[in-house]
Amino acid sequence: MEKTAIAPVKEPRSLSMRWEALREAEPTMRIRQMADQLGVSEMELVRLRDGDALTPLKDSFSDLLKALEKVGPVMILTRNNEVVHEVTGTFKEFTSGRSGAMGLAVGEIDIRVFFKHWDFGYRVREQVRSGLRESLQFFDQYGAAVHKIYRVADTDGDAWQRLVSEYESEQRKPFESRGKRPAPQRVDPETVDTEVLREGWRELKDVHHFGALLKRAGADRLTALELLRGEWATELVRTEDDVLDRLLELLRDNQCPAMFFVGNPGIVQIFTGKVENLRRTGAWMNVLDPGFNLHANTESIRRWWLVRRPSADGIITSVEAFNAEGELVLTVFGERKPGIPESELWREQAATLEALS
Repeated sequence: MEKTAIAPVKEPRSLSMRWEALREAEPTMRIRQMADQLGVSEMELVRLRDGDALTPLKDSFSDLLKALEKVGPVMILTRNNEVVHEVTGTFKEFTSGRSGAMGLAVGEIDIRVFFKHWDFGYRVREQVRSGLRESLQFFDQYGAAVHKIYRVADTDGDAWQRLVSEYESEQRKPFESRGKRPAPQRVDPETVDTEVLREGWRELKDVHHFGALLKRAGADRLTALELLRGEWATELVRTEDDVLDRLLELLRDNQCPAMFFVGNPGIVQIFTGKVENLRRTGAWMNVLDPGFNLHANTESIRRWWLVRRPSADGIITSVEAFNAEGELVLTVFGERKPGIPESELWREQAATLEALS
């Protein structure tokens, strides 16, 4: 049966003209920055594309991620306002829970997905300096990008096209701008049950139980660290050499593998391994390694903490970064697996970082 052509959505012409003018004036500016400057969501700019440049996808996001194993290597990108996390690898055995609300993959592609924040999906084709670039892009109800999956040189092109054809939608969902996603509210420290917090913290057996503890105590993550300062948490002092620079240099120089977690409400993306190629570019500190890139705007990261939590495997140490709104934007652990204590090498780097602050 012949497909009905999807007519492009008519967006305000003034936005198209303003975007084109901005692209001409700032050809290297990222689309997320352009959206901020134009006062719209990133998805509103993406939806200005028409024809083969933009293909809407069905809402079957879990099934789509399961099917991605067939296409071979891809580059996945997850970000928040402060940190960008890029990993190249192959999806293996993506699974979702019975309710379909959550999903995960482990291995080269290591993600935890929260589908209630996945509202729109598109295949995007765009001309860049290196040629034609194709990606699958997913957005939340506010039009903010949740996750992106890029076709790379080693991707199976035929399998990629079959996947796009299978999940292509004949309808483009309408979008009504809601402004920016509101930042989570910080709680009043006076309202936190500090006894529940302290006792629960001492009795933690698994870092995955931490969220439930915060809920019982009525605390957000940053407020909990502030209340337990000196017991289980140390705020790291920012100096001319930023905390992230010092941490990455320690990991590189001592060949210490680590786990880097970056997320937004819809997904957490993880890389585990060593870092080698570090580069500072203005406000951004970068890891530029084969298979893993990290880009962090350290001017926008306002607070850094070193955190220790008990577990059945001993103390688990993390370095955690927060933005101006108190949102967690980056977490670094030592490489470890359940049932195995964290490495002494990682503990040494964490202790050195703490002593330097």
